Amino acid sequence: MPQESIELLLLRHAKSSWADEGMADHDRPLNARGIAAASRMGHLCRDLGRVPERILTSDACRTRETAAGLTAASGFEGSTTTTPALYLASPESILETVRELGGDARRLLVIAHNPGMQTLMSRLAATPIDCPTATLSVFQIPEITAWSEWAGDAATHLGTWRPKELPPAHPD
Repeated sequence: MPQESIELLLLRHAKSSWADEGMADHDRPLNARGIAAASRMGHLCRDLGRVPERILTSDACRTRETAAGLTAASGFEGSTTTTPALYLASPESILETVRELGGDARRLLVIAHNPGMQTLMSRLAATPIDCPTATLSVFQIPEITAWSEWAGDAATHLGTWRPKELPPAHPD
């Protein structure tokens, strides 16, 4: 019997604030639009039936805040791992982190930064993907039982969503 496929959700962090120009890039928080977008993408995950089991996120403030907004809105009950390996990571580093920390999660969400996220989304989709802040792409990964087995190639693009293209969020 074939192994059930698993899903990889790739999310670029939501819009960050540039209010304090002297603040280190790593420490920039989300702005109001980013906070709303993180929540909106959490509602989307819930509405699509794609709430992750595990989240891997960069240790930058804006990615951690994106994760917090998404988890609060989606009903997420899994585990979150924060790692500096995803801060401004290349596509190869993102894949390496997925293999190392993804474990056996059937639905894994990675929250990181451009240009690595856009490049990886486009590579896995085999088509260019526009990736403004809070863009979510979902991929089905066949025939593996743990992320450590994934070569980072075989993937079916199930869709890409951007907050600006979604209908208004509904109240809970």
